Amino acid sequence: MRKTATGAEIDYIGTEKSKVKVRAQSTPTEIDNFHRLLEKCQELGMCEVINFSKILPNKGTSRYYRAYCDIVVNGEVADNE
Repeated sequence: MRKTATGAEIDYIGTEKSKVKVRAQSTPTEIDNFHRLLEKCQELGMCEVINFSKILPNKGTSRYYRAYCDIVVNGEVADNE
């Protein structure tokens, strides 16, 4: 078992799925937009968002913030064409 950013255990080894750990760094508005994009991808079956952290300030700058998330990318995505 591997631990996610929040400490929850999850194991996808040996499956068609792969887990990706992402650090998003940008303005709070752009991070919120990225989170909504991930939720849309999840609705379409492209991925599963395991967790998305709260937005945290970066040291040394008042403009940029960061957030962490764990995403499981599905092995196959159906074409809608």
